[in-house]
Amino acid sequence: MYRKEKVVGIVIRAGFLLLAFSSWSTARPRTLDIYWIDVEGGAATLIVTPARESILIDLGENPERDASRIFQVASRVAGLKQIDHFVATHWHSDHYGATLRLNDLITLKKFYHHGIPPALPEDPSFATLMPLYQKASGGRSQALAPGDSLRLRQVPGLPVVMLECIASDGKVVAKGNDGAGNEACARRPTVPRDVTDNAKSVVLLMKYGEFTFFDGGDLTLEIEDRLVCPANRVGAVDLYQTDSHGLDVSNNPVLVDSIRPRVVVVNNGPMKGAESNTMRTLKSNAGIETIWQVHRNIRAGPELNTDPRFIANLEATCRAEFIKSSGEPTGAFSVQIGKDVSLKHYSSR
Repeated sequence: MYRKEKVVGIVIRAGFLLLAFSSWSTARPRTLDIYWIDVEGGAATLIVTPARESILIDLGENPERDASRIFQVASRVAGLKQIDHFVATHWHSDHYGATLRLNDLITLKKFYHHGIPPALPEDPSFATLMPLYQKASGGRSQALAPGDSLRLRQVPGLPVVMLECIASDGKVVAKGNDGAGNEACARRPTVPRDVTDNAKSVVLLMKYGEFTFFDGGDLTLEIEDRLVCPANRVGAVDLYQTDSHGLDVSNNPVLVDSIRPRVVVVNNGPMKGAESNTMRTLKSNAGIETIWQVHRNIRAGPELNTDPRFIANLEATCRAEFIKSSGEPTGAFSVQIGKDVSLKHYSSR
């Protein structure tokens, strides 16, 4: 929130010079804000930088429901007039199906993806949705390759905000985080090869000073393994959005152990995601301080859900509450449900 301070009657004396003036100064927010918007098991992660630049990673499927929910959070909660960057992590309908409708509600300026295939047999809606995406983007969009970074505005005097693509189209960034071998790889299970578009997801690593956030779209076990073995290309992160909504085809234990998240957000739906193996992996990891969920998994009991205090939507029929995190350049951050529910602070490492 902006704070306005009226400075009245300040007197500067330099010899016989007397200057009195009044001015308004605006103190800009210093946090990097991340919103997980409820799109019922799809994905819609909105990021607002300290420079008030916005990045939307995925945007759900339902043109009316999901576009409306994203618009409400973007415009009325985050105070945005446009979305500066939209990244479709991959071409399954629950990640980009509402593109044209959202663009009608709030302008999407720049578009990114892992590459546009001529067809996608695994998702029959692709033939219908891709022309709508192309209409919204005006046919102008950019494929991100591992090692690419979005060009973001910076605030003078504050640490650099960086959003780097570390995997895309089934390829991972070449350079390891520290070049050293990863001891956790010795314990990793054998994982199957994934030929679906999930494995081609754009994977993003965001840094603001000492604060780090990982968003892997619907990345699955094989590429998760390649990101951290034999060398850890990610490093440690503060905040981890579960891959693929918390499904068991993702969230490889070796990835979770290697990136050492302090806090996890599961962007699931009431009957999609937050599955048993994933939740057991997260709950058994001693370094994870809190697991937050967009929805309670209504198919599972409390042993496979997080503490109800950290679940944004407890019932299938709900208010579509969002989760918000605010990261500081020191590495400290907070997470909360909606505007004022279950606020929890985390100090820097």
